[in-house]
Amino acid sequence: MVSKSPNKQRKSAAKAPLHQRRKRIRARCLDPNYASVRSVTIRVGDEVEVRRGDFGHPNSLKGEKGKRHGEARGKSGARARVAGVDTTSGRIYVEGITHSKADGKEEGIPIHPSNVAVVKIDDSDPIRLKDLQSRNGGDE
Repeated sequence: MVSKSPNKQRKSAAKAPLHQRRKRIRARCLDPNYASVRSVTIRVGDEVEVRRGDFGHPNSLKGEKGKRHGEARGKSGARARVAGVDTTSGRIYVEGITHSKADGKEEGIPIHPSNVAVVKIDDSDPIRLKDLQSRNGGDE
């Protein structure tokens, strides 16, 4: 039996091995080809849409001003491919969502997977597609 204690839940999440942490990086699936699938594990190559957080308002670029200064907050509604998945921190990196460092280089901003939705699933892995089709309700 798994404990219901929040302390033990946090401890098991923090001490989980990487192959279990990877499966926890999940987001809502809005791909029309998989209408019955609620959520999928995010992988590099999937196209995601940022729905919430600092990058949740479309048509606004994150500049030197922000929410505290009465300005819009960022690139919400941005749609791009996943550039990287960090399993140790549980964050993803999306192409085009970056900020500049002090030396002028661009660096990706880590985004929590609950703030994105998968719009198009990468179809390069046939085993993953077979699993998703079986979850979707059979062969198509």
